[in-house]
Amino acid sequence: MKQKYQLYLLYNSIFLVFLGIGLVVPVLPVYLKDLGLKGSDLGILVAVFALAQMIISPFGGTLADKLGKKLIICIGLFLFAISEFLFAVSHTFELLIISRVLGGFSAGMVMPGVTGMIADISPSSDKAKNFGYMSAIINSGFILGPGIGGFLAEFSHRLPFYVAGVSGLVALILSIVFIHNPKKATTDGFTKYQPELLSKINWKVFLTPIILTLVLAFGLSSFETLFPLYTADKAHYSPLDISIAITGGGIFGAVFQVFFFDKFMKYFSELTFITYALIYSAIILAALTLTNSYWAIMVVSFVVFIGFDMIRPAITNYFSNIAGDRQGFAGGLNSTFTSMGNFIGPLVAGTLYDINFEFPIYMAVLVMIIGIIVIRIERVLRVRRNRKAS
Repeated sequence: MKQKYQLYLLYNSIFLVFLGIGLVVPVLPVYLKDLGLKGSDLGILVAVFALAQMIISPFGGTLADKLGKKLIICIGLFLFAISEFLFAVSHTFELLIISRVLGGFSAGMVMPGVTGMIADISPSSDKAKNFGYMSAIINSGFILGPGIGGFLAEFSHRLPFYVAGVSGLVALILSIVFIHNPKKATTDGFTKYQPELLSKINWKVFLTPIILTLVLAFGLSSFETLFPLYTADKAHYSPLDISIAITGGGIFGAVFQVFFFDKFMKYFSELTFITYALIYSAIILAALTLTNSYWAIMVVSFVVFIGFDMIRPAITNYFSNIAGDRQGFAGGLNSTFTSMGNFIGPLVAGTLYDINFEFPIYMAVLVMIIGIIVIRIERVLRVRRNRKAS
């Protein structure tokens, strides 16, 4: 009973954080224009967040050993609240940068901290189920956040940032009072590097998933970062309109992820499924560039995230299946190259956006095509390797 109580508190903390993150998405276009900022500035803000998260993540295991996961989670929640309040009151680009750096440090501590503590307190038979609940709760925060944020923006475009900060403080207080470090703690959920094992790794096996992860994180983050700005500039969407588009897309994506992903995996290999998801995403993104009316863009927005929400777990599955007894190492590679793509993508997309707001979409389509080519090359090489082996 005590373990379930702890799990509920951890789920609540992670939900409040991702609800807070989702709250601010619809108001970013209005907020940036209020400060006279451009698409490239938004790209820099997102990239700085990803870079800060990438820098802090590898130290999570060491910090957990020395300080305990509860303290790591609490520090992360405190930084999250500060970053959102700072974003709310900022009137200069420099302060926004500082806010995003703090936000990136927060993400690099809260996520692995919660993941690790869930691993600590979950019986082995329930671990996969509990992680599944965590994923669903994160998605729920992302889905509900933009809807609430769009409503709050009707009063003030800075209000969602204050509410996000308050949600972080509530999560922090609940964590301080009610969460306890488990008696048997591990460093599960944290990236830990073991240099002595690197020479024993068959890097050829991981080459394709590494390239796919980097390329697709680059393309997906490029589109997702600028989507609110894109709809505002192309169809004059208000924060409320953007919230409806993102929430609707999130619901459709979550439905397909929860009810259809496992079924697809029974009939297709990961690479085959990723190929189909890439083809779908490329077609939908291309269709988005051809639509101009309010309702046409809204309809496309509802279905555009389905492919993305299918690609991500499929790549994670692919990493896991080829990792063997190197699951931690594979998870670290996946996280590292995803962060690299999330850092580079918004920088390039933001620069392209200032030239033409359709260019980042074209780039995302090109990235999907590159992903399909990479998978095709991997299949050809695999056939050749099998022939040599036989």
